[in-house]
Parts: sequence; C-alpha cells; structure tokens
Amino acid sequence: MTEPLDLKSRYTGGDYIYKMGGNGSTLFQGKKAIDCSHMVNLLLTGAGYSIPYEDTRVMNNSTYYTTVLPQDVKKGDIALWINIAPVRGGAALFHTGIVEDYNPVTQAGHFFGAQSSGNATAVFGPRPPLSYYWPVPTKFLRAKEEFRTGGTPAPAPAPAPAPTPAPAGPAPLLNFQYPFRKADGKQFTDADEIYKALEGEASGHYLLGSNKFWHGGIHISDKSAPQCVSNEPIRCMADGEVVAYRLNQDYLESTFGDNEKKLKYSNSFCLVRHEYKSPPNPDEGPNKGKQNKLNFYSLYMHLLPYDRYAASPDEIPAPRISMIASGFKARSDIKDAPNCVEYGAISAGAEIEILEEHADQIHAKGKLIKGAVGGRTEGQEFWFAYKQNGAPYPRTGGAPSWNAVVPPERTRPGYWKGKVRAVVAGSGLTLRQPPASLTQGAESGVPISAPTAQGATKALVLCTNSTIEFDSGKVLNLRLGDKTLRMAECTFVPSTSGPVTGLKEHTVPVPSSFWACVEDVSPNLFVKWQDLIPSVFDEVVPMGTAIKAGDPIGYLGLNENISGPNGGVSSKYQVHVEIFSADSEVEIFLKNQAGLKDGKQYIHLPAATILSKKAPQTDTVVLSKEHFVELRKAVAFKDAVDWYEITVVDNGESKTGLLKKESAKLISQHDWELLGFKIVKETNQTSDGFLDIDDMPDFFKAIYSDLDKLGNNDGKVTAEDLPIALKNLEFREHWSKLIADHPTEWKSKSDAPKWSRLSELLEDSPAVLKHEKERIDKLIFWDDLTGNAKIGDGGGVVKHFHPISFVCNLMAGVGVKLTLAMLKKVFTTGDSSKLQQLVDELNPRLAEYKLDTPLRLSHFFAQVRIEVGDGYALVESLSYRPEKLTKFSYFSARPEEADLYGYKPGIQSANQVEIANRAYNGVSGVTDLGNGNIASGDGWKYRGRGLKQLTGRYNYTQFTSLYPEIWPGENTDFVSNPDLLEEPKYAARSAVFFWLKNKLYEIADKGEAAEFVNAITAKINRHTDSYGDRRAQFTRIWTNEKIFQ
Repeated sequence: MTEPLDLKSRYTGGDYIYKMGGNGSTLFQGKKAIDCSHMVNLLLTGAGYSIPYEDTRVMNNSTYYTTVLPQDVKKGDIALWINIAPVRGGAALFHTGIVEDYNPVTQAGHFFGAQSSGNATAVFGPRPPLSYYWPVPTKFLRAKEEFRTGGTPAPAPAPAPAPTPAPAGPAPLLNFQYPFRKADGKQFTDADEIYKALEGEASGHYLLGSNKFWHGGIHISDKSAPQCVSNEPIRCMADGEVVAYRLNQDYLESTFGDNEKKLKYSNSFCLVRHEYKSPPNPDEGPNKGKQNKLNFYSLYMHLLPYDRYAASPDEIPAPRISMIASGFKARSDIKDAPNCVEYGAISAGAEIEILEEHADQIHAKGKLIKGAVGGRTEGQEFWFAYKQNGAPYPRTGGAPSWNAVVPPERTRPGYWKGKVRAVVAGSGLTLRQPPASLTQGAESGVPISAPTAQGATKALVLCTNSTIEFDSGKVLNLRLGDKTLRMAECTFVPSTSGPVTGLKEHTVPVPSSFWACVEDVSPNLFVKWQDLIPSVFDEVVPMGTAIKAGDPIGYLGLNENISGPNGGVSSKYQVHVEIFSADSEVEIFLKNQAGLKDGKQYIHLPAATILSKKAPQTDTVVLSKEHFVELRKAVAFKDAVDWYEITVVDNGESKTGLLKKESAKLISQHDWELLGFKIVKETNQTSDGFLDIDDMPDFFKAIYSDLDKLGNNDGKVTAEDLPIALKNLEFREHWSKLIADHPTEWKSKSDAPKWSRLSELLEDSPAVLKHEKERIDKLIFWDDLTGNAKIGDGGGVVKHFHPISFVCNLMAGVGVKLTLAMLKKVFTTGDSSKLQQLVDELNPRLAEYKLDTPLRLSHFFAQVRIEVGDGYALVESLSYRPEKLTKFSYFSARPEEADLYGYKPGIQSANQVEIANRAYNGVSGVTDLGNGNIASGDGWKYRGRGLKQLTGRYNYTQFTSLYPEIWPGENTDFVSNPDLLEEPKYAARSAVFFWLKNKLYEIADKGEAAEFVNAITAKINRHTDSYGDRRAQFTRIWTNEKIFQ
C-alpha cells in the first residue's frame, strides 16, 4: 500500500515553492505554491486517506488523528510544532511535516516538509549540535486508519461499496438515563433524588398493585412529575432498538354503568429492546476479556395520543418574558403609588411570568420564575415597567428591555413509523458510505470524499439548512469512534426558495443516496426534524429503529378510572414504566461471572458489624442489619489509622461510626447478587397474577411482614402501605432489589385464568367488573408481538426489575457527584452562587465530559485552580505592577510604558485596558493570539476568560468554530460576544472543550504521579512557570484533602 513518504518526490522537483496559504494548485512566480499543512494533506490523500484539509492549529486538536507518545513514534507519523520558538530563538513556529526517523532517547530525528530554502528534509532536536533550528515537535500525530480506503479516491462522489472495517475494539457501553427529568430539564443527579420525587405517588408502586395483584413496574404521574404533562417528555432509559409501539390517534373511551359514562384512557405504548454488555475484564487471568451480558426490555405504557400533542386552550400558559436589560426596578406597587416599596433591581436573564397588567398600560405584576431580582426570591411577586405604547418598555437607547419567552411545543418522538424531513443544524452534515453491516452497533461507513474545485480531496458535507429525508423505521445505532450515534440512509431534498443549499465546498452533485447522522437531541444535535407524520394509529406496529438513552418517548396520558362501586371517577395523567428480561441467563448475570471489579464500589457491612467512634469516645456502634454503602459516600478519616467514616440508617436509627480501611470489604456494581438483588418467584406454578404470600420464599416473607408496620399499621398488608413504607430507606433498599419472576400483565385477556381472582373480588360490583375487563382487553399487546418483536418463547413469564434501581446500578463510572461543599474547598474565597452554577453545569454531564472519576476531577480542578485563583475569577485581572509587566515582551522593550500604566500602591491604579491592548496586540506584543494592533482593542476585548482563561481572537474564533461539535445546535458566537465566557456555564464549557479536544482525561487516567500533572500542564501552557504550583494544588486536592474521593 502506498505510504505518504512514498510520494515525497512529487514535491522536491522544483515545481513547487513554499508560500503560506498555498494549496498546491495556485501559481506563484511560475511555480505551484504550497504550504506545510496542504502538503501533508496531499501526501495523506495520495496514500488513500479521506481526511479533509486542516491547518496546523486545527490539526493540533483534530479528531482525524490520534496522538502518538514519543516512544511510539514511527516513520510516516506527523510532526507538529505549535507556538514554539526555534532552537536558537525567533518567531514562534506553527508547522507540520512527516517523520522520516526519530530517536526517543535523544529526541532528535528527521522530517520531510521543512519548506525552507534548503533541503526539503531537515533535522529536529532539543539543542545543538542535534539541531540548530527545528526544536522537538510539540506533538506527534498518526492518521486514523478508519479514514483510509487504500488508494487515491476517484473524483466521482457516488458511494462505493464500503471497505471491510478493521477489527474493532469492544462496543461502547450502553448509556443510561432515568425515565424523566426535573422541571428545568436537568437530569436527576442520583437515585435518591428521583425516589424523593416519586414519594408523591399514592399508587402504582413496584411489585404490589391494587387488590394484591402483581405490578411489574412503577407509575410516574402528574403527582410526582407534573412537568411531564406538557413540557418534559418521558425519556428512554438506555440505548436500544424500538421493536414495537402503539399510538392512539386520540384517547380511547371505556363505558361504565347504565348511563354509559365515558372514561378516557390511553393504551399507547413503546417497547424497546436493549443488549447490555459490560466492559471486558482487563485483569490478567482466566477472566481476562470476559463480559457480563443481559438482554432486557423497557416498556412505557399509557402515553399521550397523537392528536393531543398540540396544546389545548387550557394548556396555554401565562405570558413569560426574559429580561435583556439590567437595572429596572421591582416594586410592591406601580411607581409613585402610595406606600410603594422598592425591592431592588431586576437582573438581565430574569424570567418573569406576567400575572396582571395595570390599567395605565405601562406596569405589570410579575412572578419571578428564575434569575435574580433584588429583594425577591423565585415564586415571589412584584410590579415593574412592562410596556410602552404596546411594545416592550425601552431601555436607554430605545432597545427593548425584554424578550417574550415562547412556550415550548411538545417534542414528537422519533420512533413513529413514517418519512422524516430534517434540516441540517450546526456547521454541516458529513455524507457517509453505508455501514458494512446493517445491524445495530455496527461501525459507521467512512465519509464520501471527492476533489474540490481547488484540487484538494475533502469529505462531502451538506451545508447548514439543507434538507434531507429518511425513513424513521430504518434508523440504526452505529459506532463512530468512541460514540454511538443514530444514522440512516438519506436523500437530499433541493431547496425551491430561500438560501442555496447543498454541498459546502464541492460543485459535484449530491449523491442520490447516502448515510448520515440523524441525531436530533442535544448534546448530539446534527439535524432538526421538521415533519414526522405517523402512518398507523391504534394498532401494534412492529419496528426496528434505533433509540438512545434520553431520547423522547412521549408524555403522560390522561387516565380516568372508577373510584368506587357507584361510579365515582378519579383522574390523573400517568405513564407505566417497566424493565423486564426474558433472558435465560439472568441468574448468571447476577453472579458477575466475568469477575469484574471496576465501576462503582460499595462497602459491605454485614449484620452485627461493629463501628468505632472518633476519639476521645471509646464506645462502639453495632449494626443490626446488613448494609451496602457506596464508597464515594464514605468519608476518609485518618488518625493513627486510616478509616472510613460511615453513616447508615439502621433499624430506623441514623448511626455513624468508623471502619478500618484495611478491613473494609468492597463489592463492585457488577456483583448484583452480593449487593442484595434477589429473584422472587412463587412456588405455585399456576400463578393467577395474585400475590399469594404463602407461596413466596422466606426472605420475601420477612420483607413483606414489614410492610404494614412501616405503612399505615392497620393490621393488614395492602397496596396503601407502600407509599408510606417506601419512605423508609432500609425498606426501600431491600424492596427495590427484588426481581419478580411472574407472568406479564400485558398478555392474557380478561377471560383467562390469570384474572379469575378479579371476578371474585368484584362479584358484588358487576358494572365495575365489566368496565375493568373491557380495559384489560384493550391494554394487552403481547400476542401481537411477532418476528423481531417477539419476546422469549411468547409465554409471557419474565423477570421484572425495579426501573430506578436497575438503571442506577448499571450507570457507568464510579458515581461521582459534585457538591458546592467540594468546590468551596477548591476555591475557598469563591462566590457560592457562581460555584453552584458550575456544579449544575457539570453534574448531569460528568460522564459526557470525561470528569467521572475522582482522579479526573482532581487533575482538572488542580489546573483550573491555578488558572482562576482561589477567588474563582472568571475574567483575567491585569492589575500588575510595572516590574511584573516587564515580563510581557511588549513592556520589556518599553519599560517606560510599564511605569505609565502599571499599578503603584497608593499612587495609581493599573490601566488594565491599555495594558491588555499593548501586551496582547498582534503586531508588537504576543503575536500568536490572532489579535490586531493596539488600536484594534482586541487585547482588551479578548483578554483571558473562563476556567482556562481563554485568550486572544484566534482562540475565541477557534472555540466558536468547534463549539457545535460538542454542543451541536448551539451556534454561540464568542467572537462577537466575548463576555459570554464570564458566565459560569460557558466559562466551564471553555475548559471542558480543551479537556476533551486534547484528551487530557487519558493522561489523568494514568495516575497521580507528578509526571502526569506536568504532562497536562504542558498541554495547557508548555512554557508556564507554574508547574510547581499546579503539582502542589493536585497534591492538596488528591492526597491531602481528598476533596473528590
């Protein structure tokens, strides 16, 4: 196979001349002009790589290459010099070339692509005599083989048969999410939070339903999640495949009594199949490479009918506005009214619900929904200047002081069967070859490439706002790098009006069909779905379409029920959620036969465990029951011995004590059986769906006997005991780990033996019995599942898991959770409100941001602590004394200006604007930041901001350009709005962006040694003098204070 260096003779025959910006085709002085990055790209293209052109700065963080450690560098790798001075000094280098040879001991070697007036091949090294000009590269890269097709691509863009992919590593782990979110759209941070929300449910609890019938799931209703009626959809709990669904066009109606009372309900459901595989066991020995596996299903029943997605008149909320301007006053009455009290100023960003408009047509009474208003808290009311002449009240200069908040529409799910039209979002959509295998979890196809008009071979990319069309029933979850994304075969729909759409940089036609990513939900928003009109209603639809954890499933449906024998009606919005498995090897899965020891860790405390007390106390604490404490919740404590300080609720009493670390028995999240998960199965094999306690195993009887004591204590166990008993943490811990092996309630018709007990219970209420049987026959669907959708042997006996307990235990990582208290230890003088906003931004996304272990967090915040200081300053202070200013190259050559603008205690304040504009100007200051001259004001405008102190027009531009790759659909412009980086959300994201793009988490994972802290520091600021300070912060955070452990 042709290698890049095999083609170097093309560029050494005198036909080419070095010129910055030359792409190898433009002529200059009779020769073809080319620069280093274009030459490297042409060499790669000639060797069969389909990698679009990128300049050296973009290559430094590109996803088309992997970073190569110095000891692993080989011939043909790519050398990069980013912002580094030549060996004997001079202007900073931004250069690239192909490695011909390299000695990791001497750090010297040769590379092709010197682009100087001498030879095309040059030597590099750390110092003379090894090298007199080219220093050691700042980074070595290797082009990813997944972008190689084996030869120079043909000019025609039509898709070719996909190449056989190289052997792949283990499939990405399934992602998991809880089935609903908070009212503000944020995810619950842990199971405790979601259990707290579910305490609002009076019925529909796991295992025990009304009249003691088995109940295989949980209900989520408007009592616990009112936001899921209109604003927040129910979410898919794991990556998987929708195998069947049923969508009512409108509510079904059941009849009751002689007057034929009509009661509305929904039998809309979505059934998703999931295939879980644990990470391979990495440990040497007989279990190396083994994985735990489980096929399971999630079910979502009673979803909102299609016709109800449009808001009804009574669902349209009161008007809301978002303040643009700051400083408008909040008062107890309209301005100048008798006894009017001024509360304070309304801050920009405050969201206000309008309750009442005053007769003067200027003022309005509002309620604070979120944001800051002086003297008011969220939910409190106040008057303010609202309108003038029917328009938003103007601020100084005449611009409006607020924008209207448009009520969100209900989000349509993406699994309904039908044709989808979608519009390209973000910066464009890459067109791909078909995958080698049309199966869930397969590798995605490679990009389709073709030469541009300038001759460079690049991937075909549809421009923003282009329209595509695809079949929603044929979407697959495909692997792209370390991500799994929904993709489909698509066609391009040309625009008939408006802006021109199509390919971004090519003049060739768009292929007649192509594969592309069709993700429409943040954080992977590639396209915006415009139309999906389902083609089938009120019947079971077999499917095979991909879905991701967190994707919308639907909304709570109205469920009207009979509340008594005389026909009273109860009404609520609800959805029934289940997780069950028909896998024959559930028991094997629970035993962790792969022997995995990683993941979340729990301390096992058997009954009768004795805990010590802190000195000077000498007594002990004895635990009467068995407990499992998540390791991250145990506080490390040290005196003469290393301890874990543990708090548990034992026999209804909170107990705290110390356990020696050396005697702590740790259990992995993969050891389900050891963690107390147990299968419950009736000994009576002819179960009628009624929970017969006499047929249950002893361990279940023991738990069951606590139900009434912890419930209403009326002497009998009923479903009414559960809402009360589940508030007891000990009981909930045991109850939620029971795995119920019994027939599903979605198979048998009302005349089947399973429901015979119902006839006995309602023999005195024939009208109620008739109504319930009618509902049962409409709700079932099991026998309609055929082909790909069929579950097990079709018999309907499955093992049910508590959905929340199941998802909680399978969530990847070590269960890290940030708290304000932790960050106050890192930034002891930082503003608590800003730090809380940082907690809120990071916590739901720790896994996504690769900050999901204590070690990663410690490395990350050790660096951030140096960048922003103890006070958590999100914008750079340039209040330097003259002697400090002379460390900047500009002021070192102009000490008189350092004296003029610098800070002199008791004499003058620093002129920070002039300091920034001079120190960071792009002509005579720091020239590699992309700033203009002093007069441009770029130095001050693009001074350091954010957790990483992003500095310079170039870096602001790069962040703006690459931001949608991590946060698709958010086209935020930090060049035009640099102050955004002073907001905690974007300040955090600027640092996360750098952390992810440079894969600093991979260095963090190597350990706690000083060399790894130094390696991360070098990526952030190679020439800083703060290496020691950063090591000291890491030692404080990780070793001394153990802030995140």
